[in-house]
Amino acid sequence: MRRLQTHQSVRVMRGGFTIIELLMVVGILLFLIATSAFVVRNIGNKARGKATMTNIVKVNGLLSQRIQSFQKLLESNRSDKLIQPRLSSKRGQLVSELNNKKYYSLTDPIVEILVKKDLFRENFPQFVGDSKSINTAMGAAAGVSGSDGGLSVSSEYLYFVLTQYDGLGIAPVGEDAFTASEVKDTDGDGLKEFVDGWGRPLRFYRWPTRLFRPYGASPGIHREVAGPFFSGLPPVPNSANERDPLAVDADDPLGRLANENTRSSGLVSTLFNDSVNFYYDSDPLTTFPCEYGVIDTYWLPLIVSAGEDGILGLYEPYDTANNGVLAQPVAVPVVEGVFDNITNHNQRAGGR
Repeated sequence: MRRLQTHQSVRVMRGGFTIIELLMVVGILLFLIATSAFVVRNIGNKARGKATMTNIVKVNGLLSQRIQSFQKLLESNRSDKLIQPRLSSKRGQLVSELNNKKYYSLTDPIVEILVKKDLFRENFPQFVGDSKSINTAMGAAAGVSGSDGGLSVSSEYLYFVLTQYDGLGIAPVGEDAFTASEVKDTDGDGLKEFVDGWGRPLRFYRWPTRLFRPYGASPGIHREVAGPFFSGLPPVPNSANERDPLAVDADDPLGRLANENTRSSGLVSTLFNDSVNFYYDSDPLTTFPCEYGVIDTYWLPLIVSAGEDGILGLYEPYDTANNGVLAQPVAVPVVEGVFDNITNHNQRAGGR
């Protein structure tokens, strides 16, 4: 009888992984690490953005209250004591600095508008050439560029005005109104400034005229340039006879400056900026500027964070050479990267 033989297969036992399998595992791990890092960074940036919005809303609320108090003061009976003594001195300043005696002929209502603008500039400064009294109160560090080349200067002025300065009898809120994460001395000059969630200083533009008229007066309003910084801008009027609401100066709603400029053959326009840079005196601590933004374009003060990418898209608030004092855009119509900016007038920060 023949025996049946069964052939058993011999199983070869392996002691490790192949190179391909190892590479696959490493690839999966790297993918998971990268995905996790992206998610963590995204969550962190959302938290920083939310913190920035919260701080800007708080700062804007206090700034708006102070501006309202300032405007009520100018509308009260006390305004005569504040404005009237400055009318003659303002005419003298114009004649002296611009070497033209024709400025003596400007009427009181016209000069009063200019004096009100001076008072606003002096009480809401953004760079060293704005306010002697606040510079004195802040001390030797006022307007100093520090280690950041001046990026924090406007925010330092805004912080000081809101928390420590009692000019015109308007009480400040005090330094304890803000937390350590909302206020820092980022440039090491001894003065604190408001910061965003990324620890970078906020920027403050008192009159962002060039954001609305980046080319000066003649080309008119550019909503597409101001749009990323100001949400919900009023539309262009349908009628040619209707004034564009963006071209109405809150200090001069009746357009008296423009009318006087026509009557005086351009005398008033020499006080307003329609050039490539913003003039200020070579010694701003002794003599201050007579120049303002473009006639009929004084929009609301702007507080802005450059967002996650750090791209501001505007020349700095202290930059007179490039009209940064008036919020001149770095590129027109708009520089790439500004759409993550957070301001007190866009919806991301609850602005209006």
